Amino acid sequence: MSDQTSKTLAPAYVPYATFMSALDNLRTHGIPNTGIIDKSLWDTQSGAIQGQLLLTFKFLGLIDEQNRVLPPLPVLSKASGEDRKVALKPIIEEKYKQVIALGLSTISPGQLDEAFRKLNVNGSTLIRAVRFFVKACQECGIPISKRIVENARSSAVTALRRPKKNGGGKREPDEQHTSEEVRVSSSIEDKLLAKFPEFDPNWPDQLKAKWFEGFERLMKSSLGEQKE
Repeated sequence: MSDQTSKTLAPAYVPYATFMSALDNLRTHGIPNTGIIDKSLWDTQSGAIQGQLLLTFKFLGLIDEQNRVLPPLPVLSKASGEDRKVALKPIIEEKYKQVIALGLSTISPGQLDEAFRKLNVNGSTLIRAVRFFVKACQECGIPISKRIVENARSSAVTALRRPKKNGGGKREPDEQHTSEEVRVSSSIEDKLLAKFPEFDPNWPDQLKAKWFEGFERLMKSSLGEQKE
């Protein structure tokens, strides 16, 4: 996919661990010989997550607009541990080059959010997109300030504390959820993160698979089929 095409796509906002799980799934079962990636490859996920995974693959240049496999995908799906991080790093640096160019060691959380708004994301989607980016930087060894890392983890809660406007102004499309729905979602997500140990890419494949299965099962049972 050309760089020009990638600029028209919203950045990835699926949970980073879910993206890793999707790659591990392809590593285990293989990429279809048809060279086409579709939602049914992740049939244990909700429809919303399946759609987010396809968007993520397109944004990162792993598949094209017709869902056809592009060269970086087989490399990422076959790799694991540190090898995968090495393969993913240049992809993250390329797709987010405009954000990284602002200086991740000194940029403020507000400036980072504004940079992502220019990538056509807002509201709760913006929060999740920043989280994916920050986690990818951490995993791939792209320097990023501790301030940004800490803010990305807490932003979902602090965003909900903004006073509710009663002036009847039009909400952004991504903010059509009710306050209660978003509050419950954020609370559950924080509890899920607290329940699970930090994922270690150096674990044996069997242990990694069990971690992902448990994490996804608990998310699905707690959140159900959420709409984005």
